[in-house]
Amino acid sequence: MARSLTTAGVPVTKEPCGLTRTDGRRPDGLTMTPWQADKPLTWYLMVVSTLADSYVHLSFQFAGGAAEAAACKKTTKYSDLPATHIFQPLAFEPTHWQQTF
Repeated sequence: MARSLTTAGVPVTKEPCGLTRTDGRRPDGLTMTPWQADKPLTWYLMVVSTLADSYVHLSFQFAGGAAEAAACKKTTKYSDLPATHIFQPLAFEPTHWQQTF
């Protein structure tokens, strides 16, 4: 994500510190210039295992269920940011697993 934005000419910083004063949480990135409504964009990128115990039941219910649940968890975790930042969780599910031994 950071590389894509940098290639597009948007200055970013990875794992910024100090966005929340309550603890040491750090999203994956932050744009250094306002993105929309004079707020910088922050994001958290995750790849979710559809076979993890916490997500397997959602994976069987509908496509993207595990990614949606993970994104909702991150949105809740960073719920204090939207007042000052635009927060965008990015969750992906692998389309297939390869096992090598």
